[in-house]
Amino acid sequence: MMLVAIMSETRQIQNVRFGIKHGPRTAFISPRDHNQCNPFMSWDHFEASKITAKRPLQYHGYSGVETLCYPVSGSLLQNDSIGSRILRSGDINVMNSGSGMIQRNTLLPHNGHIETFSLWTALPAGKEEMANAASQSFPTQSLPLVEEKDSTTKVLLGNYHAATSPGSCRTPVTLLDIIISPYGNWHFAPPENLTHGFIYIRSGSVYISGHQLHPSQMATLKPSHLEILLKTGKIGARLFVALGKPLQQPFFTNRNSVHSSPENESKSTQNIMQLLAKRP
Repeated sequence: MMLVAIMSETRQIQNVRFGIKHGPRTAFISPRDHNQCNPFMSWDHFEASKITAKRPLQYHGYSGVETLCYPVSGSLLQNDSIGSRILRSGDINVMNSGSGMIQRNTLLPHNGHIETFSLWTALPAGKEEMANAASQSFPTQSLPLVEEKDSTTKVLLGNYHAATSPGSCRTPVTLLDIIISPYGNWHFAPPENLTHGFIYIRSGSVYISGHQLHPSQMATLKPSHLEILLKTGKIGARLFVALGKPLQQPFFTNRNSVHSSPENESKSTQNIMQLLAKRP
C-alpha cells in the first residue's frame, strides 16, 4: 500500500515513443503530436559515424519556434541569416526563429563521430512569433552542474533546484541532461506551471511510475503538477528531462515553421523563401 501511495503522488507516463528514423536523424515529435507535447514541437537525435572530414549540410529555414541545439560529441559550425558560430561538445545555442531565418550546419566530427540533440519550442502567439530572429550561445562551462548523492544534473535551460541556466526561452521551459548512478534515485519538484514534458533515455535504463525505459525511447508525461521520481537498476543511465508550460493557442505547421495562424505561417514562409534566394 505504501508503494502504491508513493507512485500515485509522482508523475506518470502517458506513452512511449520510439521515433522515426531519417538517415542519421531520429525524430520523436511530429505535427500530429503538437497538441499533446505542447509547447514542444520537435525533439530530434542526430548521430553519424565514419565521417572523415567536415560535412556541410543543406540550408533550411525556421520560423515561429525557438530551437535549442546541443552537440554532445563533435562540433557544429552554424552559418545563418543572423551570423555564424562554432558549437563545441557540451555547448548550447538557443535560436529564436521569429518571423523567419535560414541556417546551414557543418558537421565537425570527433574521431569520425558526431552526435547532437535539438529541441523546438513554440513561440507565444502574436508579436513573439513574428519578432526578428535572434540567437544566444553558451559554452559548456557556463552551464550549471548540480552534483547530488546519486546523480549529476546539467541545467541546459530553466532551473533545477537553486541552479539556473544562463539560457532561456520565451516560453517557460526546463531542459536537463542527467546522469544517474546504478541503483540511484533522482527526483525533482518543478514549478507548477511546467505541467507538460517528456523523458528521453540516451543510455542505460530508468524506472518511472512502475515502467522501465530503455535507450532511444522517449516517454511523454501525463500533464501534472506532481514531482518526478526516477530510479535506476544495476547499470545506471544518462537521460534528458524536458518540462514546459503549455501554450493556449492553435498550431499551424509547414515543414520547419509553426505558427498560431495561417496568416503568420504564410508571411514567415515568404520571408524564408526570400532569404533562401539571397543565400551565398
